[in-house]
Amino acid sequence: MDKNRTKFRYLSIYQDIKQKIESGEYAAGEKLRTEKEYQEIYGASRDTVRKAFGKLENENYIIRKAAVGTFVKQKKSDYGLTRLESFTEQMRGRGVEPSSEFVSIELGTVSDQHISAELELEETEKCFRIARIRKGDGQPMAYEITYVPEHLCPNIQKHLDNYSSLYEIYESTYHLKLDHGKVRLEAELPTSNIQESLGISHDSPVLKMECVAFLEGGAPLYYVECYYIGEKYFFSSVMPR
Repeated sequence: MDKNRTKFRYLSIYQDIKQKIESGEYAAGEKLRTEKEYQEIYGASRDTVRKAFGKLENENYIIRKAAVGTFVKQKKSDYGLTRLESFTEQMRGRGVEPSSEFVSIELGTVSDQHISAELELEETEKCFRIARIRKGDGQPMAYEITYVPEHLCPNIQKHLDNYSSLYEIYESTYHLKLDHGKVRLEAELPTSNIQESLGISHDSPVLKMECVAFLEGGAPLYYVECYYIGEKYFFSSVMPR
């Protein structure tokens, strides 16, 4: 009996920590105590605590970073690729409070030929460039750069704040009807600017999404580049045959 109790001691430790994570007592991103401290808390051996941590890690509850510590893993958000959906709608649909931190709002011509072509801009035509850090429950989720032609949304900067949704502004303020979007995804390592803005390390992958959204009738409304923190997101799609 004692042997069985010892053998499965790691399961009770695993269950206790798991419950604390699921209840929110241990918050996403929170650094946990050291293995030695948990040995003292649970009156268990080093191997027992390590086995419990191994199970938690395998089930994506925690992440262990060498020479840094053990952290509660962020729950990944599912970005469905079945409909055109704003970041605000994504977050609210998952019970998360969306917000933004503005990096810059600029108005000028677009030098990037790829973006200019996607938006069908004339050489001298002006475009808003809106850079924001997108957040969920106050935590950085993505770095977003949106390009919007001035003639479609004049003075859009007057309608922007940390809690505004561009989609709501397009539809409610400018009465524009979105029809569909064209999306391209790829994984890459972050630039130093994105690292600093999102608080991630140089070797933490980001998911880069490029999207062009079109109005009814086929005219492009905006072009966006969004860099999602890789460990916080996965992308999914329903694919009928």
